[in-house]
Amino acid sequence: MGSAIAVPAADNAHDVTLVGTHLDGDIIAALKADRGRHPRLGAPLPPGIEPLDIGELHAGHFETADLIILEVSSAGMPWAVEHLLRYMGAPKPIALVTKGLVGGGTERPRTYVESLPEALRRGGLSASPIIGIGGPCIARELAERRPTAVVYASDGDEPLRRIARWMRTSTYRVSTSADHIGVEACAALKNFYAIGVSAMWALHANPHCPERPYAINPAAAVFTQAVKEMGRLVEWMGGQKETAVDLAGLGDLHVTVNGGRNSRLGLSLGQGMSVSEALSGPLNGETVEGVDTGRCLSRAFQAALGDGVFDASAFPLTQSLIGALVENAPFAFDFACLGHA
Repeated sequence: MGSAIAVPAADNAHDVTLVGTHLDGDIIAALKADRGRHPRLGAPLPPGIEPLDIGELHAGHFETADLIILEVSSAGMPWAVEHLLRYMGAPKPIALVTKGLVGGGTERPRTYVESLPEALRRGGLSASPIIGIGGPCIARELAERRPTAVVYASDGDEPLRRIARWMRTSTYRVSTSADHIGVEACAALKNFYAIGVSAMWALHANPHCPERPYAINPAAAVFTQAVKEMGRLVEWMGGQKETAVDLAGLGDLHVTVNGGRNSRLGLSLGQGMSVSEALSGPLNGETVEGVDTGRCLSRAFQAALGDGVFDASAFPLTQSLIGALVENAPFAFDFACLGHA
């Protein structure tokens, strides 16, 4: 996605420096040799994008930059903050493609639009405008310039509109939102809920129907339940409940259910595997963001249930997923709960 989001920026005639992490040496080397042969994206990158190895990065790159876009895994955020503090001498707008939650204790989890400014201030750097990027966006389709609609969110109106204008193209449609916490919360939670929706495909599969083995009816019902539960959690975390039924919530959940690592994990759980078996088997070595989100959410959610903040009957899917992802229990969902939440 870091490579893909460089495409609309380059299409708008911006000079783009694409910096690989220490894990991306093969990608950067391949792009330096031939920008048209990205080894993982499957689509060429346009002129105007300069691939750069992390060892070549220096403070001068930040001095001339108008915008910094972070696209690392959630586990890589401390690494990213370290490099920002090392090289960014003055505040610059930072857009976040990275999705995840910060927490793990009994207090409500927080989003990166809340935690990143604090981390920068602790490192001695004044707060930068932070833009959250959410919505349904598959990297290859974006790089191939297929029509894509996303949402950029911030608590500051002027930088947000300026950056949206920089990135918007005829096929990369950027809307804006002031609900920066809600957009970022949805962007993390949809990975978590996509595991449960995808599990329903396999959990109720019909092995005697090879042309369409996966079950669509139960997946659709649980998809709707996921959006309801997501909205309740977003509101609890400080966002707007309505954001869950827009691009960052419902829209992104649809894309995530239909492909990617979270969906593959869900299929494995629906086929009877435990999360530990799936992560050591078909998804060995993969980072599945929804698992991290579930583990971060678990204690605070359970505390909120205990304190009466939530009615347990309103969160059947959340509880099923926490049981599977945190407690390594078999995934199960009781359809009798639907209609009562």
